[in-house]
Amino acid sequence: MKNSLKVLIVVIVAIILIGTAFLVLYHPTEQFTDTAQAIAPDELDPATGFFISDGPLYSAVFNTLVEYNGSSTSIVPVLASNYTVLHHNDKNYTFNIRPYANFSNGQQLNASSVWFSFYRGIIMGQGPYASDYSGILFNGTCYANTSIGIALPNGTIPALESAGYKITGNISQQYKTAAMDLDNILSHFNYNATEMKVMTYKGQALVVNSNDNVSINTMVPYAYLLQDIAGWWGDIVEPSYVDAHGGVTYNTPNSYLDANGVIGSGPYIISSVGKGFSTIVLKANPNYWVDGHNSSVPAIAQPAHIKTVVIKYGLSHADRLEDFDKGISQISTIAPTSFKQMIDGYHIAADRNSSLAHAYPEVGDCDISINVAYQYTNNTHFREALYDAMNYNAELKIYDNNYNGTAEAYQELGPLSPVYGHAYYNPDNFSLPAQNLTAAIQNLTKAGQEMNFYVKLPSGKYIGNTTSINSHATDLSKHDFVITGISPLSTVSTSELAVAISSFSDIGLKFSTTAVTGSVVSTWTTNTSTPQFTIDLGWDPDYPDPIGQQLIPVYDVAEGGTYGGNMAWVDNSTLQKYFTNLDFQNRSTQIHEMKNISKIVYNQYAYLWLPMPDDVWFVAPDVHGFVFNPITSSYFYNLMTVSGKLTSSVGFMSIYTLVANIEMAITDIAPKL
Repeated sequence: MKNSLKVLIVVIVAIILIGTAFLVLYHPTEQFTDTAQAIAPDELDPATGFFISDGPLYSAVFNTLVEYNGSSTSIVPVLASNYTVLHHNDKNYTFNIRPYANFSNGQQLNASSVWFSFYRGIIMGQGPYASDYSGILFNGTCYANTSIGIALPNGTIPALESAGYKITGNISQQYKTAAMDLDNILSHFNYNATEMKVMTYKGQALVVNSNDNVSINTMVPYAYLLQDIAGWWGDIVEPSYVDAHGGVTYNTPNSYLDANGVIGSGPYIISSVGKGFSTIVLKANPNYWVDGHNSSVPAIAQPAHIKTVVIKYGLSHADRLEDFDKGISQISTIAPTSFKQMIDGYHIAADRNSSLAHAYPEVGDCDISINVAYQYTNNTHFREALYDAMNYNAELKIYDNNYNGTAEAYQELGPLSPVYGHAYYNPDNFSLPAQNLTAAIQNLTKAGQEMNFYVKLPSGKYIGNTTSINSHATDLSKHDFVITGISPLSTVSTSELAVAISSFSDIGLKFSTTAVTGSVVSTWTTNTSTPQFTIDLGWDPDYPDPIGQQLIPVYDVAEGGTYGGNMAWVDNSTLQKYFTNLDFQNRSTQIHEMKNISKIVYNQYAYLWLPMPDDVWFVAPDVHGFVFNPITSSYFYNLMTVSGKLTSSVGFMSIYTLVANIEMAITDIAPKL
């Protein structure tokens, strides 16, 4: 009886252990996890953040007046129920705000919230607003002028004066006074009579016409405004939360909001933020204003079906691959050279096919930038030598996926993309970039003669200023040029860098690589703080405007550094004259000017045009409704659903081991019964 009791106890314990093991280790994965973003967000405040990896997060947490309709470039009203445009001048846009719209904390969202959000973003002067509204909603010339240096929404000074504010002095003093007055209004935003006088003043960039009606007035005719404000630089944020956490200061980011986020009106809220943005957890917005109004609001803004989303940023290539294959993550991305491993290793054998991968051609440019402010790279022949030395065919080959051989990229002659048509893209029919070592050596020879250096080629031959070898000339073969990328370097970037280093060694130049965090990259705001060579910081247009969103950002000196696209810090006087108003000319004028501009741009040799990769996302087969917009670099968690339960292979071996150990224990006891 005693031994039998022991056996019974052992059996019961075994059952409990097995049951517990199944509950803990063998249950289907409930947590929806996204590991696709190889780089963490730079900031969590949409008025500051300007990395591609910000897209899915901002799309989840915020709404805009109008948004792109899923993957297309067509516009639908979201926070606005409708809008009107005076098409005879393309300067005046009026929006009716949905009266039931509110923020995730329950506060009402109205026309004043829109005014607050745009004026806050502009006066802060950070990347998104400085880049996307210059010359449209504020005077970019005054912002670029070092004696002023303030992005003030157009018409702010007379708006303040109409409410009794005193603005005196020269233009610089007026801008500074107005900026501080605007800071004060935005940092103590309470809808008092004085504030309402400012917001309702008609001659300014944004005008509050009534509680639910707001107008946006551009400085010049601009037909792309709706596409412009559909990006996250049109996100509407909750004023009282901003004011309670540091308020607004001109030309200054809000460090608290950058680190913790800001309240929006989107289908999700930020639940938690891991150290260094390594992990961000989103929860469905419990106060989402669309609930109960689904039929009248476009589908892009529908409530969240997946209640919790975990975004893990900056995982290594190996971890992204492993987590997706095991079913730990439901969205991921990997290099083309690992497609076969990703597909063949997926934990459900029946789903091991190419339908796991979703590819979308990307618009923009990918490059290695050559900072023209540094010694040696300030010489055109030196830059042209690098341009000619690059093995572009080898760079493109990196993108052949190893599952079915499909190229996941295309070669282009930047900065514009072929999608805009021949009138804009390469109207002079220049050849695509191609390696030409003979031309590279000729150009490096000229550069050496002009800059007093020489180089020893792999053949042993010396080129450059060979008359001063071992005396006054510099042996540039011993100089270590460094290409800087963002940490962690992706597998593709590592391969691209290896090809580049090998290419430059063919003309006797030594290159190495380094990687820095996104926070370091955010400090690259001058030509001297920006490294001599950078990779991974190509330019994607924020919206489909070929001049204002691809040409000017990459070549206008006012767009230099991290928060523009001119990482090479090109400063060409002729181009600067064209850029003054080219974006606001009619199409026929633009096309005519592009013939001249194309030649000037080509002859800068400030960028080595790398293949433009497709956006490729691996999506678990039980996830439906995956939609990607290549303009905003966003996919939309609220559109996704899961059929059944998310499955995972994690824990199977642990279960087997536990059961085996229990079985051995029972077997050991049995003979003693």
